[in-house]
Amino acid sequence: MIALFIAVLFASPPAADTPEALIQSLYARDRPGQDKSLNWCDKKTISRFADARLTALFIKDCQCAKRTGEICQLDSDPFYNAQDFDTADPNPRINQIAANTYAVTITNFGDQKLIYKMTKTSAGWRISDIEWPDDKSSLVKLLSTK
Repeated sequence: MIALFIAVLFASPPAADTPEALIQSLYARDRPGQDKSLNWCDKKTISRFADARLTALFIKDCQCAKRTGEICQLDSDPFYNAQDFDTADPNPRINQIAANTYAVTITNFGDQKLIYKMTKTSAGWRISDIEWPDDKSSLVKLLSTK
């Protein structure tokens, strides 16, 4: 009985009843410094966190990389805006700064600030874009580049 509960717990999609819960769930599952990373090329996995448009952009980039055998647009973990990772807990600190917009500060070799744009879908809250203030860019802009 306990094994069944544990299997259901880990198979369940993230709780997405609030943007904060979705973001916390994302960082609980994506910890590249601890060898726990999301598979951005798996539509089922990424759609648990990203809206339909962002999911399609992730899949398009993965298909490009498979087709060409090279990096297309995404060359770092977009949820950290980094290629290198420490083993510390990312400890996401989340503050709503506007409607459906959240400043998220994570720990990765110091503090890193990201701006999450969130969308309420029929499946719950999903990420529609991530802005990287230090780079003056965003995930959607990067993945939309030809």
